[in-house]
Amino acid sequence: MISVPLLPPQTMILLLVTLVVVSMTWLHHARVTAGRLPSRRPLPALDALRSALGRGAETGRVLHVSPGSGTIGAGSGTHGTTAETIAGLMMASRVAEDAALNGAPILVSSGDVIAHLSLRGTVRQAYQQAGQSQDYDAAKVQLLAHQDALAYASGVTTLYGREQIEASVMVGSFGQEFLLIGEDGAQRGLPQVVGSTNSTSLPLMLLTTPSTLIGEEIFAAEAYLAAEPAAQSRLMTQDLLRTVAIVLVIGGFIYGVIQPSLGLPSLAGL
Repeated sequence: MISVPLLPPQTMILLLVTLVVVSMTWLHHARVTAGRLPSRRPLPALDALRSALGRGAETGRVLHVSPGSGTIGAGSGTHGTTAETIAGLMMASRVAEDAALNGAPILVSSGDVIAHLSLRGTVRQAYQQAGQSQDYDAAKVQLLAHQDALAYASGVTTLYGREQIEASVMVGSFGQEFLLIGEDGAQRGLPQVVGSTNSTSLPLMLLTTPSTLIGEEIFAAEAYLAAEPAAQSRLMTQDLLRTVAIVLVIGGFIYGVIQPSLGLPSLAGL
């Protein structure tokens, strides 16, 4: 009789969590398709973005879009996190799609080779989905540096001085180098819509522009810009997972407080 080896506990837990997340997303997708959408608080920064898209279509001035200088596959080190970069890529995709539909020109920049390649595919796909493939220009997706945040910031300020820019959308992986970009844009009177989860860059963003997405708002921005069910279901799943995580943290804290006095068994990690 052949015995089938069991999977390690860590793998089983990972598979279970993946199954739960996929099931939640599917259920939320069905809920959105049925028209049952939850109420959401407003994000004024995205109102500024929509206004910039409208002005760009009228003036012909380009809208600069950037996910920062982070890469995909990075941890929480010098070049930001993968989550921030992916949020920036998704934001760029939605902005590119709206720009293609409205006829507003865009200029996309990045500070990492992998993110640059992802941006080229993302922006091209956005134009295709909008039915405006003929308007896609690969030269408008530019690589300004590679994993050098200060060099990338210098490249963006050069773009500010060289191009006729209507507004700049910088959501994603930014650090202290943002001060160079944000201050230069503020002095030029350039409208900037920015966002990050980095505690170093957020104060600098708030100092240079009121249109700032703070922390988790950058992950919700895609659903605010796109009405399609997939984007809405992703946001609803994120909200539910965040609620579950908060409940587990609070529950673990309470258990750790009462465990010694009640003689309860200790849990790993508490």
